[in-house]
Amino acid sequence: MKKVLEGISRLGWGRNIECTFFGALDAMLRFLGEPVDYAYLMGVSAAAFRLRFHQPEWCASSPDAALDGTYPEAAMKATGYDGEFIVRMVPGEKAMEKMFQLIKEEIDSGKPMLAIGLTKFPDWGIIAGYEGKKILCRTYYDESEEYSVAEGFPWIMFRVRKRDEEPPPARESIINSIKLAVELAQTPFIDRYANGLTAYDVWIKDLENEEMFSKMNQKELFIHWHINGWIYDSLYDARNAAVEYLKKAEKILDGKKREIIKEAAEKFERVRKAIFENWIYFTMPHWVSQGRTWTPKATIETDKWTPEMRRKGAEALKNIKKLEQEAFNILKKIK
Repeated sequence: MKKVLEGISRLGWGRNIECTFFGALDAMLRFLGEPVDYAYLMGVSAAAFRLRFHQPEWCASSPDAALDGTYPEAAMKATGYDGEFIVRMVPGEKAMEKMFQLIKEEIDSGKPMLAIGLTKFPDWGIIAGYEGKKILCRTYYDESEEYSVAEGFPWIMFRVRKRDEEPPPARESIINSIKLAVELAQTPFIDRYANGLTAYDVWIKDLENEEMFSKMNQKELFIHWHINGWIYDSLYDARNAAVEYLKKAEKILDGKKREIIKEAAEKFERVRKAIFENWIYFTMPHWVSQGRTWTPKATIETDKWTPEMRRKGAEALKNIKKLEQEAFNILKKIK
């Protein structure tokens, strides 16, 4: 009992595809023959303009673009597909057998599936085949060009269906994505996540709360250090995609809308630059080596996440938020 869908692109970190849901979706749709790329999917879904920050606890799930169906649904509509999340609600062999049957049906019909839970890390990957009861997959942690064998059984899957009708014209999808991005930027909370421009405010407030950090044990501080860096890494990745998307949109739109998009792209370029320039305050623990810490901007002479880094990070976020507010005010002009 074996079926493998050969030719699915490799995933991985450090390749400007840090959002694992849309990185995996991009590879899956290209395997299915769709003329998409990562920046387009991030932009047309509005995920390139997102920011969420879990409250009151910090949570590494904050950058996940599939926390709800908002961004996936927008991407599916723009590409002419329907998408469905399938969640394993209960543990046990029967539940896994039922989900494995769904995997087999999709793979047998020539369609990969997205899934979370393929590795010990809660990141999205692609189910590319099966061999016996083993699931063959692409993940962000693959060590070779070969497909990996899943380390665990997925607890969420995402499957797609091609619609009978053609997708909307690119111009329409672009305008819809800009309107959605502006709406969400002004939505202060979604479930337990501070959202949009409000997410900056709560992030800044927490970074400035040194009393909170002083009460943490070493493990708690380590976790917060990682989450802080991961959200910032994801923020850069998103705004990098936003800039690329707006530059592409500028070539498709015309007249006044083209002028607005051009102005917004220039402003988001300033956002992207500001995020990059301040990366030295948003490190991650696994970047530390021999008393120093590598960052995409520069290597710094510390192996800790210091109070000064948190203070300067908060100041950096204030400037980034101001630039983003200006950028979204420009995008508001799109009607």
